[in-house]
Amino acid sequence: MHIEELVTKIQPLSGDIINAAQKRFDNLIKPVGSLALLESMTSRYAGILGSSDKQLVVIPENRLLLLWGELKHAVEIESAMVQKRALSVYASHVNAKIVPLLVIGESAYDLLEEGAMLTAEYIGEEKAELICLGTFEKDLRPDWQDLTEEKDGLALLDRLQCAPVSAMTGAILQAAGMRVPVMLDGVATCLAAFAAARFNPYVLQYCFAGDESAETGSAALLKKLQLQAPLRLSLKNAEGVGALSCLRLFDAGIKAYREMETFEEAGVHNEKEDYSLKVQEDKKLKG
Repeated sequence: MHIEELVTKIQPLSGDIINAAQKRFDNLIKPVGSLALLESMTSRYAGILGSSDKQLVVIPENRLLLLWGELKHAVEIESAMVQKRALSVYASHVNAKIVPLLVIGESAYDLLEEGAMLTAEYIGEEKAELICLGTFEKDLRPDWQDLTEEKDGLALLDRLQCAPVSAMTGAILQAAGMRVPVMLDGVATCLAAFAAARFNPYVLQYCFAGDESAETGSAALLKKLQLQAPLRLSLKNAEGVGALSCLRLFDAGIKAYREMETFEEAGVHNEKEDYSLKVQEDKKLKG
């Protein structure tokens, strides 16, 4: 499937499903909004799954870290393949499989298609329910922040001249087209999400920010993406540690959604006033 066709398959999430999931959080026996980003992440995940039914909003078991590089990263890719990197420990901790990928496309368009094709292949083979993105690329153009003014996604990638970012852009488009959530890492992966949104803005509904890295421009880029990362680990690259670390929090939100009870489920008819949904909503309206 070519990129032009893939882009048309990315559909917006149902606001009704997201709101219904958030409503369940609001009715749990806890102060409204007390789980903060865990709630919004899980509610959006329910939107990706297409249901707010707590029995169907399950923790994704099959997850991949797609780790992108090119020929100059051959040594790093080889070490990742034989699990000799610290990253392997993090992946094992959150039950994620590392898939090192070496891209060879010459043009930004070829790399887009290569990234999409490889992602579709591994999602299909592994039955992946979530993908994390990471890259060995550490040297982006120093003026990359200026390039975010570019309105055309392909032109942005042509100017950026970073093979892994172009490939990850294709990966994000493919994952969104297959309704698979994407956990981003540092600046390079977020740049890929930014470029992907130039092709279809709905793609960002399928993306989650794992970590606000210590890289220059990270916070500003997340703001442009309108994504908020629950972690700030002061990481200096986008190799994937931030994305993997966030998976525990991602799982925690889903676990709370499924296992905590609403007042109705618990058979509590006289709510404690401080925890009453009406009281909490009135407080939010008053600021």
